[in-house]
Amino acid sequence: MTRLASIHCQPRIGWQGPLALKMREGLAKIGIQAQITDSRLRAGLGFPILLGTSSWRGIESHGEYLLVDRCSFGDTERYVSLVWNGHGRRGDHRIPLSPCPSRWEGMGIELAPWKQRGSRVVLCGQTEPYSPHWGRIEDWYKTVPATHFRPHPATNSPNLLPTAFDFSDCKAAVVLNSSIAVKAVMGGVPTVTMDEGSMAWDVTGHSLDDIRTPDRRPWAHVLAWTQWSHDEIREGTPIAHLFEGM
Repeated sequence: MTRLASIHCQPRIGWQGPLALKMREGLAKIGIQAQITDSRLRAGLGFPILLGTSSWRGIESHGEYLLVDRCSFGDTERYVSLVWNGHGRRGDHRIPLSPCPSRWEGMGIELAPWKQRGSRVVLCGQTEPYSPHWGRIEDWYKTVPATHFRPHPATNSPNLLPTAFDFSDCKAAVVLNSSIAVKAVMGGVPTVTMDEGSMAWDVTGHSLDDIRTPDRRPWAHVLAWTQWSHDEIREGTPIAHLFEGM
């Protein structure tokens, strides 16, 4: 029996149209027939595959879906995250029980040594909370006793704190659940995450009284299995395990 899927994308967003075609090609190689649509409603053809996070809240609220999201680390022009039924760590990435470290090692990314703690507490901005704990990102900002603010490049959130352009002299980078936490941790910056959906949750503290510098290698080995290159998606076989049992 042929399995079916609907790939939901917004062609006006530059990366989505080309990736939808690669996704359709890769799915065909593993026996899944897919149509491409820009509908914000479930299209009725198999399970939905959602490209991006900004347009599909109605689909997300009714049944299962595969989210194609921004990658946690590496080249954003090459990699995306593939996750079932949730954002970030709240979703199911179908990670193997014993993830082989060779996937991480083959990516050629080094983990910088942990930096000595400094004096600045850098609050990291993000566009939306993506968290059940906060309705507005500004409400979360008010709870963090920070000394500096790092704006998110996609938004101009007003903040009265001095602007931080880097993590030098940093006691901690404080993040809700943005991917900047992964970048900071990989760069050796002590980091606090304050929402369980953060992909860096397992290697960070969760308050300024709980700053950690653990061994990051087991976490990195797992993280490498949450994102896939455009070429792997087009080939189909590397992501086949994501659709087992469908």
